[in-house]
Amino acid sequence: MHFFRTCIVLFVVVGLHSAKWAECATLRPAWAPHAMIASADSHATRAGLQILESGGNAVDAACAVAMALGVTEGYSSGIGGGCFIVLHMADGREIAIDGREVAPAKSSRLMFVPRKPTDATDLSLYSPLAAGVPGQVAAFDLAVREYGTMPFADLLAPAIALADTGFVLDEYYASVVQSYATRMMNDPGSLAVYFDNDGRPLAKGERLVQKDLAATLTRMAKNGAAEFYSGETADLIVEYMRKSGGIITKQDLAGYKPVALEPVRGNYRGYDIISMPPPSSGGIHLIQILNLLEDYPLSYLEAGSSESLHLIAESMSLAFADRAEFLGDPAFTPVPTEALIHKAYADTLRKKISRTRHLPQLSAGDPWAFLSMIDHHTTHFCVVDEQGNAASVTATVNTPFATCITVPGTGILLNNEMDDFVTEPGKANFFGLVGKAVNEIEPGKKPLSSMSPTIVLRDGKPYILAGGAGGPRIITATLLAIVNALDFGMDIQEAIDYPRMHQQWVPDRLFMEPEHPFDVRAALTAKGHAVEVGSARSRVQAIQADTMRGGWNGAADSRGVGAAIGY
Repeated sequence: MHFFRTCIVLFVVVGLHSAKWAECATLRPAWAPHAMIASADSHATRAGLQILESGGNAVDAACAVAMALGVTEGYSSGIGGGCFIVLHMADGREIAIDGREVAPAKSSRLMFVPRKPTDATDLSLYSPLAAGVPGQVAAFDLAVREYGTMPFADLLAPAIALADTGFVLDEYYASVVQSYATRMMNDPGSLAVYFDNDGRPLAKGERLVQKDLAATLTRMAKNGAAEFYSGETADLIVEYMRKSGGIITKQDLAGYKPVALEPVRGNYRGYDIISMPPPSSGGIHLIQILNLLEDYPLSYLEAGSSESLHLIAESMSLAFADRAEFLGDPAFTPVPTEALIHKAYADTLRKKISRTRHLPQLSAGDPWAFLSMIDHHTTHFCVVDEQGNAASVTATVNTPFATCITVPGTGILLNNEMDDFVTEPGKANFFGLVGKAVNEIEPGKKPLSSMSPTIVLRDGKPYILAGGAGGPRIITATLLAIVNALDFGMDIQEAIDYPRMHQQWVPDRLFMEPEHPFDVRAALTAKGHAVEVGSARSRVQAIQADTMRGGWNGAADSRGVGAAIGY
């Protein structure tokens, strides 16, 4: 194995470069002539590169990265959660694979509504009821069978090794463990994994070993994905549900099926875009916002100016208004996808935008009328290989450490994706989003997602792969990375490190990182925006084709601890 063959590595440390963006030098992206992987964790990135070095393609490597992330970044994703996969194959095939979690058959619309209106409940976040039927294993099994080149078992080997021998916790992982220690210590499964023999949460520099998870992955390597859905692992999950009051059954697990979909498609300033369709809202609204922005001279207005940020924020607000009104699982409710991503529909919405003033609580548009006139915590990673195959993948268990529940004997952390439904009329979810009836809980239904794995094509070939973590901020962070690269000419590292902002309609606030200059924030306040300064709460990983030297530039968000590695 020639793992270190001409490797180019970029490690990214926690934190932004400086409090004053204009006065600091951004990191340079990693560059490699043949292949590139960017993920939120260096162990996972190396696991994927190991597969590429062994002759696998981008899909094989993506599977290895996803499984490794479930070990080394388990607070964000894992086999107990779900994912969306967007692929562009060298032969021109393009596909989106839906591995979103599904509401169990025994779920109901009012299952999280307290009996008394004055009672508070967090059952949709921190209980066995919060878990949807996991889809990640089935999704990657489908992807590898149809588009990969290596056996599924071989792709699990790096993750098994990482779980079995462990890895040393960095400062960020240790801080997340500490933040959720109070909840996790009340769960025997999590207590056995994330705490030492004296009952203290594992700290920076200590080794996290996950023997039960290694055993589960080993059974999957031997028996395939069926192990998770109908084998011993499924039995252990169902037994835990029976004892703890959860509702996932053996039938729920055995009945799970990933879905291969046509990607949602758009075009922006001559670049073609493919992204994830519903039940993700990400692809639709990413394209919708780009359509709204295409009529504005952003490059002339310059990056970071109050004028350009105002127009981007207003476009975000309009898209999120439509998200709340129209987006849900298309298997249960009609979604006007074609209208929402149509440029002529954007033209009608753009009339609601004032160039000089923020108009609060912009109403949703009317895509149905238009249609008749036309014929959270989460992780993202990207892979491109020597043949030109490309994979953009977002995976999640929802909030950090999800339910904080680890299924005994499996090492599997249960997701809490049920909170992405409308759990109670008018109640915001963990990320502050308020939905409507189209996203209410129904058995077999998938909760609406903001995950936005995206591939931008130039002349039919992958040019930018991007996506992120951060709940609804995934959409806007991915959008800003693309706009920064295409409109403002930033290299891919600068494009994702540049100070971000976010507007999601409700609450009607413009969230901005403190690195935005005071005068710009003041100018936006003068335009009527309710500016709130804080951290980005999003992480982006991206790859961009290098048109000058050839090869690929890779970038991991400097707000996190990821790595881009290529050869």
